[in-house]
Amino acid sequence: MKGKVLYLSSIGLLAMIGLLGLPVFSPAQGLKAQGYLLTEYVVKPYMTKEFETTTIEEKAMFADINFPYGYDAFSTEDFHYYFFTPIGKDFASLDRFNAELTEAEARLPENYETLEKRMAGAYEYYREMVVYLRPDLSYAPAESNIKPEESNYVLLELTYILPEKEKEFESYSRDWAALCQKIGFRIGYVAYRGVFGTDNPFYVSTMIARTQADTFVEEERIMKTLSPEEQAELGVAYEKAFSYFRKYETKNGRSRPDLSYTPKAK
Repeated sequence: MKGKVLYLSSIGLLAMIGLLGLPVFSPAQGLKAQGYLLTEYVVKPYMTKEFETTTIEEKAMFADINFPYGYDAFSTEDFHYYFFTPIGKDFASLDRFNAELTEAEARLPENYETLEKRMAGAYEYYREMVVYLRPDLSYAPAESNIKPEESNYVLLELTYILPEKEKEFESYSRDWAALCQKIGFRIGYVAYRGVFGTDNPFYVSTMIARTQADTFVEEERIMKTLSPEEQAELGVAYEKAFSYFRKYETKNGRSRPDLSYTPKAK
C-alpha cells in the first residue's frame, strides 16, 4: 500500500476476474480467497533505520485518518521489505481500494510529501504487484506448535513456473498440502498466485514459525516418525516440484508488527 495508488490495466483486471472463478477446496479453512497488493522495497543496507523510521511515521499518519486498509509487514536478511495489503476479490472492491487511497492522500498532512522523499532516499527501488491468496494451495496444521503472538520467523518462497505448467504445479501443490496433513507437519504456510505486476507464472508462499530453528526441529521430528517408504515418497515429491521451476528463491526473514498497520474496528 504505502500511499501509492495502483491502477490495474485491463489485462490485470481480466486475470483477476479469471481467478475469482477458481474453486476453493482447502484444508486451510481459516483463509479467505482474495486479492492482495504486495509491495516490495529493496532497502539500502546503511539506510534501514531511516526506512523503518519513516515507515512507522507513515503508519501513524494513516492511523490518524483511520485508513480502512491494513497491511502485514515482513523484512528479510537481504534487506527486502514486503507489505501485504488485502484489497478484496472483485471489480467493486478494487475500485473502493483505489478510491480510498485517493481520498487518503488528500487528507494526509502537508509533511507527508516530505516524508515520502525521505523514504525514497532509503531504498534502491520498489515494485507493486497484485497476488491472489489461494487457500486450496495453502496448508494449516491441525496441531500447531506456535501461538499467533509467537510468530516471528518467516520463510518466503518465490517460485517462477515454466510456461503452461501452472495447472500441473497447482495440482502438485494440493498434493503437497495433503502430504503435509498426512504426516502431521506442525508448521503451516499461505500460498499466493501472481496476478499482475509479477513475472508470471509466479507464486509466493509465507511459512511462519517461532524461529528458524523451530523449522529444523520440526523437519527432524517428521523424518524420525516417517517409515522408509514415506521418506521415499517425500523425496519424490521434492524432485517433482523442481521439474516445474524456471526460477526459485527463498528468503529468510521475520514478521514486523512494528511496521504493520491494523485499522481501528468500525
